[in-house]
Amino acid sequence: MKQFLLDLTLFDNFYWKHWLFIFSIFIIIHIPAIYQASTKTNLAVHQAEAFLKGNTYVSNYYWDVAEYEGKYYVSFPPFPSIVALPFVALFEFVNSVLISLLLTCFSMYTLFQILVKILPDRRGRKWVFLSFFFGSGYWWTVLTSHHINGFAHVVCTLLLFLLLNELLNKQRPILIGLLIGAAFLSRQMTIFYGILILYYLVVNNSREKLFSSVIITGVTFAIPLGFYLYFNYLRFNSPFNTGHGYIVYQAVVNGNDLFKSRVSELGLFNWRYIPFNFYHLFIKGHNVIFGGQSMLKPQGIDLFGSSILAASPFIIFSLKAKLEKWQLMAFWSTILMITIGILMYHNNGWQQVNTQRFSLDFFPALILLVAWGYSSIPSWLFRGLVIYAIGLNCVSFGLHLYFQLNPM
Repeated sequence: MKQFLLDLTLFDNFYWKHWLFIFSIFIIIHIPAIYQASTKTNLAVHQAEAFLKGNTYVSNYYWDVAEYEGKYYVSFPPFPSIVALPFVALFEFVNSVLISLLLTCFSMYTLFQILVKILPDRRGRKWVFLSFFFGSGYWWTVLTSHHINGFAHVVCTLLLFLLLNELLNKQRPILIGLLIGAAFLSRQMTIFYGILILYYLVVNNSREKLFSSVIITGVTFAIPLGFYLYFNYLRFNSPFNTGHGYIVYQAVVNGNDLFKSRVSELGLFNWRYIPFNFYHLFIKGHNVIFGGQSMLKPQGIDLFGSSILAASPFIIFSLKAKLEKWQLMAFWSTILMITIGILMYHNNGWQQVNTQRFSLDFFPALILLVAWGYSSIPSWLFRGLVIYAIGLNCVSFGLHLYFQLNPM
């Protein structure tokens, strides 16, 4: 028992019993979230039900569906629905929070395998591990995975960690193609991980083998891509129409139908969204809303979220990553391209607490840069910022729950 606890403390020499203990504790502390989950709120589950009935459309109106020619469609990419499909087929009630927790267990194991390879410091691995799963916006998506938004991020995060692990190790073209394809069919901005794929295939293959590796990866990726294009065509009569423009926006923010007005006036993507999104992604601090006649009564948390620098300040150490020049450029180019897409989108991820959840599209790549930068900074400083980030998440979630149970 003493050695078992020592291994856990040092975050080293893990065997199945260590992971069983970690996964059990992780699921136990989330029992309240499992208990509160509802199958009626997750569009991925409804789309899976439609697939089983042989339909591309869902039977009724639900929040964030798209309406087209008198039918309701799920405009979000379909792979999270495919993940939910076997559960929907087997069980009458599908608890997507529980599924997300199980998927997170796989993500934990995969990130640990990556950290073992890239971060020699055992204590450093532990703190980087904790920073992602409890000190970033990922935790919020797990807690809200009874909706398709959080569920899709959880599914995509696992796929991205599997992809990064494959790129750092065996680099099997077929698996790489399938993983980037599934990630793209979960969160579309992840297509820019193709930059990292090209880098690793170019660097780690001879000239003779490079061509075949790129072709095999591309052809494999084309399979899920082709399915997606055909799926779009069946629903909206165009392979390149995802249906996002037909979403029935019901959200009212400060008395305004904000997103409906934005899309009708400027479209889904526009450069005029950049100032708003840049402020919320990089600058905005944590924001508790005060009200009442004297503005002294806490009434809620701003659901546009906190910036990633305010919520997870440890990410600044990604700038200290020590890598070969082209590898570093590949990582930052991937992050930059995803960020540009996020900044030009009409929605910054609302509703969210202490996060910018769209940042999770690039956070798996970013957390590797943080790990590579760990040896270049004082360990006490990194630990302090991670503790702060985890604590701020806990306080934010607690306040949000309190305001929900005690509306003003």
